[in-house]
Amino acid sequence: MSATGSNCLVAKDIFIPDHRIISVPPLIDGTHPTEHDEHSLYRSAFAPFVSTVVIGPQLGLGRAALEFVTSKASDKAIAFTFYERQSDSTAFQVDVAEAALKIDTAHLHAYRVADTIDQGAAHGQLPDHLTRARLRADLGHVVENIGAAINLLLHVHGSAAFAESNPLQRIWRDASVAARHAVIQPSIGKEVYGKALLGVDEKITPML
Repeated sequence: MSATGSNCLVAKDIFIPDHRIISVPPLIDGTHPTEHDEHSLYRSAFAPFVSTVVIGPQLGLGRAALEFVTSKASDKAIAFTFYERQSDSTAFQVDVAEAALKIDTAHLHAYRVADTIDQGAAHGQLPDHLTRARLRADLGHVVENIGAAINLLLHVHGSAAFAESNPLQRIWRDASVAARHAVIQPSIGKEVYGKALLGVDEKITPML
C-alpha cells in the first residue's frame, strides 16, 4: 500500500443540495428513482455492479502474470535440475496449464456476473435474492482463482519473482490487496449463497 497517495478530506457545515445526495439503501433494493431511465446502465443492480469494479483489474493482473511467466520460460533454467529451460519441464508445463485454467475460470464467472447484471438492467428488473447471492459468490470465486493462479505462477517462476525489479511481485501484491476488499470476500459470498440455496432467512450483509 506504499505510495498510494490516499487522502482523507473532512468538511464541516457545508450545504449539499438534495440533488447531489444519493441514499444507499434504496440503491441496493432497486427503488432509487433516476432521471435516466432510458439508459439501462442506471438500472443496474447496485451492489453487484459496484463490486465488479474490483474484478476488472484482477482479471488483467492474472493475465499479465501468465504472460510474463510464459515469456521467460524459454530463457530461464530450473535451479538444481538439468533443465536449462523451464519450458522443457513437464511439471512446469502442467503448472502453467493449471494457472491458465484458473484464470479462464475467473473470466467465465466474471462474464456471467456482467451478463446477469446487464440482462436485469435491460429489462428494468432487480435480480431476485438467489441470483444476487450467486453473483456475490461468483465475485469471490473470481478473486480466489486469480489469487491461486498468481501464487502458482510465482512458485514456478522461482524466487526471482520477489525481486523489486520483477513485475511479478508487484502483480502479486496488488492482486492480493484488491482480493481482500470487503465486497468480494470469498467466504462471505459463499455463506450468503449457501443460505440462499438452503432457504435460510438470515441477512448478513447489506451489499447484495
